[in-house]
Amino acid sequence: MSLSKETQLKKDFHHLEEVINQGMPVVLFDRVTNDVFCDKVIIDDQLAAYNATEFFITNKYKNIALITTVDYVSVGKLRTEGYLKALANYDVSINDKLIIKVEDIDHCQDQIIDLITNNEIDAVFAVNELFAVTAIKAINKIGKKVPDDIAVIGFTDGIISQFSTPTITTVSQNGIKMGQKAAKMLIERLEKEEDDEQYTTEIIETELIFRESTTT
Repeated sequence: MSLSKETQLKKDFHHLEEVINQGMPVVLFDRVTNDVFCDKVIIDDQLAAYNATEFFITNKYKNIALITTVDYVSVGKLRTEGYLKALANYDVSINDKLIIKVEDIDHCQDQIIDLITNNEIDAVFAVNELFAVTAIKAINKIGKKVPDDIAVIGFTDGIISQFSTPTITTVSQNGIKMGQKAAKMLIERLEKEEDDEQYTTEIIETELIFRESTTT
């Protein structure tokens, strides 16, 4: 299972702990917590975000905006850290005006439009597909073009990224591989005859999938 936003906000994991204490195996994937001891499958969110931001920096983009989640969402926090780390390592000044943290995903459009409209931006890194496609709509709305005026990189590599206009360059989480690994770990845990409290965290590799929203 993957932790919900609400669970991460409350930091209340007693329901998971109760299940584990009853001897039922649990595998967490993607949105996980260190407060629950079980098997986990994750990606290196910080490194993936670092690599996306580094791509922009090394391709001479100067004003790189970040559209991310609030910090209590674990993956958003890690991806924000990766973005900031890349800027720091390349001596790029951090401009807080270019960073927005979205609390309510269902009502993020106005916040993203405000970011795009009121700042000089030549690149956007969005920590999920919804943020990326909303940024593209905002860029089009103010009469600019993707990627000629503003390039966009998203995260997840799902249907939205593949069929958006333009298609979106994105960090692939290799979701199928993550799911397969989580299922395998769960089956192996179920088949063990004795309780084993040695838990494993598997890290799935990510990659940048280049499409029309960036130039290479």
